[in-house]
Amino acid sequence: MPATHSTDLSCQFHQHDVYHGHHNDPIKRMQEAKDHCLERGVRFTPLREEVYALILAADKPMGAYDLISALQFSRQKSKTIGDKNKNIAPPTIYRSLEFLLNEGLIHQLSSMNAYVPCCHPRSNHAAAFLICRVCEKVEECSNLPVNAMMDFATDDAKFTIERSVIELKGICRDCRPAE
Repeated sequence: MPATHSTDLSCQFHQHDVYHGHHNDPIKRMQEAKDHCLERGVRFTPLREEVYALILAADKPMGAYDLISALQFSRQKSKTIGDKNKNIAPPTIYRSLEFLLNEGLIHQLSSMNAYVPCCHPRSNHAAAFLICRVCEKVEECSNLPVNAMMDFATDDAKFTIERSVIELKGICRDCRPAE
């Protein structure tokens, strides 16, 4: 699915902490994801659901191997005998992550090789990420300048955007020394 900017004004002027915003009710987000997949006729398998739930519940970006460890830990605690002994291979996790990316439920932060939940799932918007190098807090910014850049690429440069990630790394307001 090619990346395009949103014409939905609700996500054009926002800056959100991807983990602690008003929009982050994991139960509601999970149900919305299930409904979205049902509508599109794609399978939201139990593993994809588990991976998405872990990303939603995290308090920082999660890499594929973090997800594997968390899933194996969860399965060790599980009462289901079959799940306990199942190892999770990296390709399996990467396929689940690719599915979640393609459905617009998560974003990949290339500089950290990690994943965060999307603040506006499925709205197909352009976003920039402010990543604190001290506490690893991530804020997603969706606004008109980002969309204007996307418009230029598609309309003027005739460039087909498949996925966009804009990452700005620095020190967040909470970690910055007092002036």
